Amino acid sequence: MTTYLLESGLSLLVLLGLYKLLLENQPMHRLKRAYLLGTLIVSLVAPLITVDVPMSTLQVVDIFLTQPIDREAINKLTNTPKQPAFASESISIGGSEPINYWLGFYAAGTVLMLIRFGRNLCRLTRQVRMNPTEPFRGATLVRLPGAGLPYTFLHYLFVPDAAYQRGKIEGELVTHELAHIRQRHSLDVLLVELVLCFGWFNPLLFWLKRAMQLNHEFLADEAVNTTYRNVSGYQELLFSKLTYWSPVISLISTFTFQTTKQRLTIMTKHASPVRTWLVAGATVLLFSTMTMLLTTRTAAQQAPAVPAQKATTKTQPTQTDIAGMERLYGEKTVHEAIKPGTKKLVERRFKDLTPEEKTRVVYLPPSPRNTPTEAQWVDFKNTKKYGIWVDDKRRRNNPMSKYNRTDIVHFSYSFVHKNARQPEEYLYQLGLYTEAGYQKELRESEEHPNLFLATKEQIEKRRKARSGK
Repeated sequence: MTTYLLESGLSLLVLLGLYKLLLENQPMHRLKRAYLLGTLIVSLVAPLITVDVPMSTLQVVDIFLTQPIDREAINKLTNTPKQPAFASESISIGGSEPINYWLGFYAAGTVLMLIRFGRNLCRLTRQVRMNPTEPFRGATLVRLPGAGLPYTFLHYLFVPDAAYQRGKIEGELVTHELAHIRQRHSLDVLLVELVLCFGWFNPLLFWLKRAMQLNHEFLADEAVNTTYRNVSGYQELLFSKLTYWSPVISLISTFTFQTTKQRLTIMTKHASPVRTWLVAGATVLLFSTMTMLLTTRTAAQQAPAVPAQKATTKTQPTQTDIAGMERLYGEKTVHEAIKPGTKKLVERRFKDLTPEEKTRVVYLPPSPRNTPTEAQWVDFKNTKKYGIWVDDKRRRNNPMSKYNRTDIVHFSYSFVHKNARQPEEYLYQLGLYTEAGYQKELRESEEHPNLFLATKEQIEKRRKARSGK
């Protein structure tokens, strides 16, 4: 969910930024309406639709055996089990209480926004039900008591009854409000209001709503000026209405002081057909490009699994190809065995080994991909049983909730003996690797290959086990 919210917010920020730079002050209001609706839809849907760009992954083979050496077997013969590294810094958000607090805060905000949305709908519905209505130029006229300015919602045109009966409502204002109805601007507002009920914490959504409603005013003004062809007279009319009261209902289209200056300015702007086509083409191209970029994942995020037995980009020498091994591993470190009385491996460079020792060097390849099964994933969520590392960093406080099972491309775990257990008393150390962490492991394995010097007895035992003797 966190990933979705971040990607959705990024999409909204980028596309609204392009709108602000290219379109906001251009007299291309229909294109702007389509762009803003597209921005809202892309920000909601783009994080759910991804176009994978696969990248080749370096796969390595065992230089000693025809198939990869079992990692656990090497761990046993070297007495150095591969366990998730303890991170110097751990990530903690203070237990489950803060999580519950933020979830409760979000739920409370969502409930309040839904109540606000429902209350506004009920208020408008009550106005329609409690006041006289009549058909009017393809709309439904609702005559309200008192004074004020006309406003619209869906196909309803709300007007002050006394002014309407005396014919005191200017034709330009009526044409303006009818344009809102005929162009179905209320549907745009309803959509963004519903999204706001659940995404109220994102200030970009409020910016998007304001941009939508301002553009609706531009479209309605355009309809008035096309009909009456008296821009200066219409501007004077709007200026004269600044002191009039309008109801504060987020779902309606009405006259507001905040938008008047921009409306008066945009009316005087004209774009040549060439400029219109150039800006429209550039906008469509940039919008399409940004949408593609926002829905594309690189191999660092997701890449298809490659069987470990396949051919690799780097050909590994056979165990008897000492010259080839010398070329690849001459300066690399070879681990021998734990020196008596210490806890450290004896380490020597490959080129410093004797010719006989070089024939006993065993290469431990990177761990193959293995995504957990559904049953394993459920079991791994037991934090009393497992101490969890993700990409070699210790994660506490239910880290599994931040990932999906398919986000994990490799996992391994090992039993923690009683004398080595941490205060959490977990039984197993579980290492999980995302694609990014796995790729990092591959790069580190290439830079620092796991080379072990087995004893003659271990080599002979392995040979007999493979031959069945």
